[in-house]
Amino acid sequence: MGMRSKTGWLGLIVLVLANLSGVAAERSFLFYTDYPSLVTSPDRELSLDVVLQNTGPVAETILLKVEGPAGWNARFETGSYPTLQIGAVYLLADPQKTATVKFKAKPPTGAKPGVYIFTLTATTADNKLSQTITVQVLLQATTTAQETPKETKLTLSITYPSVENPAGKDFTYDITIRNEADTERVVNLRAQVPPLWRGYFTPRWQTDTRITSLKIGANSSDTVRFVVTPPVGVEQGEYPLVFVAQADGDTASLNLKAVVTGTYDLRLATEAEVTGKGDTRNIRATEGRERTFTLYLWNAGTAPLTNVSFYATKPSGWEVTFLPEKLDEVQPLTLTAKPEKVMVKIKPVARAIPGDYTVSLVAAATQDREQMDLRVTVGASMGWGWVGVGVVVVVVAGLTGVFVRLGRR
Repeated sequence: MGMRSKTGWLGLIVLVLANLSGVAAERSFLFYTDYPSLVTSPDRELSLDVVLQNTGPVAETILLKVEGPAGWNARFETGSYPTLQIGAVYLLADPQKTATVKFKAKPPTGAKPGVYIFTLTATTADNKLSQTITVQVLLQATTTAQETPKETKLTLSITYPSVENPAGKDFTYDITIRNEADTERVVNLRAQVPPLWRGYFTPRWQTDTRITSLKIGANSSDTVRFVVTPPVGVEQGEYPLVFVAQADGDTASLNLKAVVTGTYDLRLATEAEVTGKGDTRNIRATEGRERTFTLYLWNAGTAPLTNVSFYATKPSGWEVTFLPEKLDEVQPLTLTAKPEKVMVKIKPVARAIPGDYTVSLVAAATQDREQMDLRVTVGASMGWGWVGVGVVVVVVAGLTGVFVRLGRR
């Protein structure tokens, strides 16, 4: 009886240990903040530290989401300069390490005093685990003393706040920062850019050096360059950017705009290059006779080409005409799925000396221009060939008559 009891207890211990081992191996993570209830005023931006910790056995990608009242620009940002807006955090399988991000929000203009609720959600990439934090924000009415704007001693200025570039090119802004304080200060720089865009700062004349802060002397100014790179495949449109400078208790921001236009890429090709058969860039023609050549063109960019006209550089006396003479618009090939065809008629001058000649075909749109060089080998017409044969016959006949007469003598 004693032996059975011991055996039973031993089995129970083994079972408990096995269960504990299974529990320890389960995926899990922590998502919390020390201050879930905040008090703020209309002129202040909320900034709340939120901690994430992976307590499971494998690394996790945690997706972040904020739900709350409209107009507060609620978001997650990194905790280091320059701060960037983020939508996910990668956590290593190390329960001793934590990642801290910042939840930020700012009351919109005209927001009424009261309690506002935000729900912060963290979810694994496979949506199997999820944690939420409810943040309560008490917005207090602005007092008379608070309504008096604080005199900032940090100002920003820019000559060109809106920059237009085709997709694939960087946007550059030269921003002047003035320190109106009576002491030298370190000014920290940060920016808010659209998701997947990248931004960085450089001294105006040292574009290879990236910075996150700079020293500006008392009552002095300095200029920094803000460079923004759009993601590959960005769509046309207007994108808002915000440049922010902070020094001591002063913060100054500047609203900027990046206007992405389409790319323009006019291409020309021969029939052989497009279809695999037909004319190449080396063609033959007969002097004095018209010869037809098919020119293919298309738009390899992302925006329409307009007012496409055609002309040619040719030898003196030659005739080159295009049909049609002009195209009002050429849409991107991604939309049309086929190139445009233009018939080119080439007529060498009459009695042209046989040989090789160069004819340059040019297509010029408002936005782009492309040229194709043709080598045209000109041969004599058959009419002149028969004339030559006749001359030879006459000469041979004349020589034959001379030899006959000499033979009789």
